[in-house]
Amino acid sequence: MAAERGEPMPAEFVEADLKREVVVLGELLGDTRVRYRHGQTRIGSAQKLIDLDLEIRTALQRPLSAELQPEIRSLTARLRALDPR
Repeated sequence: MAAERGEPMPAEFVEADLKREVVVLGELLGDTRVRYRHGQTRIGSAQKLIDLDLEIRTALQRPLSAELQPEIRSLTARLRALDPR
């Protein structure tokens, strides 16, 4: 119906893509935790990383869905911005 009204179609939800994105986010979070424990993250980012870690863990506990996909992408981008290694 959206296409009939000239509106852009939402991106198609592909569970395999989301599973892959969840794995990437989990690995990135693990790597970030290791660097944090070894004092390799910027001091100014420490509290932001702790807060973001909690948000990520909460999101990863949710069932896979089309609504989760943009959240996973956003969390991945935020984590990369805070810890760009």
